[in-house]
Amino acid sequence: MTFLIILVAIVCIAALVITLSLTRAEDSNYSSNRSINNQLIMYLALIPIIAVILVLAWVFVM
Repeated sequence: MTFLIILVAIVCIAALVITLSLTRAEDSNYSSNRSINNQLIMYLALIPIIAVILVLAWVFVM
């Protein structure tokens, strides 16, 4: 159980770092629609990758 909590914390910290790094640069062509589309693509791509990593970690550790 401790392993899972540590793994979740690592995933959350990685998501925070990625989000902060993407929002650091100021965009002169900012639009809320473009921003929402970029976040949607990012999270739709990251969720399956994170899920696969979690499943592989679960299989190999347990």
